[in-house]
Amino acid sequence: MVETSFDHPPCPVCGEHLSYRDSRKRIRRKDGGDTQHLIVRRMYCPHCNKLHVELPDCLVPRKHYDTEVISGVIEGTVTQDDLDSEDHPCARTMRRWIKWYLENQTNIEGLLRHAFRKAGKVIAVSPEGSLFSFIREQTHLWLETIIRIIYNSGEVIPTGSS
Repeated sequence: MVETSFDHPPCPVCGEHLSYRDSRKRIRRKDGGDTQHLIVRRMYCPHCNKLHVELPDCLVPRKHYDTEVISGVIEGTVTQDDLDSEDHPCARTMRRWIKWYLENQTNIEGLLRHAFRKAGKVIAVSPEGSLFSFIREQTHLWLETIIRIIYNSGEVIPTGSS
């Protein structure tokens, strides 16, 4: 689950109010190898017995690097030759992210469309057009945006081997 301003946010699975369970540290690795430790809340849904972790938009679930670094690698603006990226991330990690992205483009498109339909929102592109491409064209924070939409709708992007 992605960060919210609510004290007791709704469960993305069933919509009931979540209860605070505890907090834990989460690592955030930024461009240039800087590391930051964040405290994230873990919330519990007593209705559907699910545990959810609130993440700020700067993090992708199950990944330690900042969304800005990951999207930069995917777009080709962050490479292993960058002086800022000299230490982190390594070339192998970058290849895994690109593979994850290429393998999940169709999944992401479907998850975005499902999230919009579930929320009762009208999709701003034609059925033949790509909602994912539309979001990427509209904002440089495209990864943060799709993560927030998908995870707040209760869905998950497959992680595969990344």
